[in-house]
Amino acid sequence: MMTKYVVTLSEEDRKMIMDCHSKNPSIMAAMENAKKAED
Repeated sequence: MMTKYVVTLSEEDRKMIMDCHSKNPSIMAAMENAKKAED
């Protein structure tokens, strides 16, 4: 069983992560699976 972590990112944070970790497939997969939460 995988542990789940929930984090809240601003759109700027999300873009920075996508840019900085574009070579890391596991982070990119996690970001793809991330749900967009409404405020």
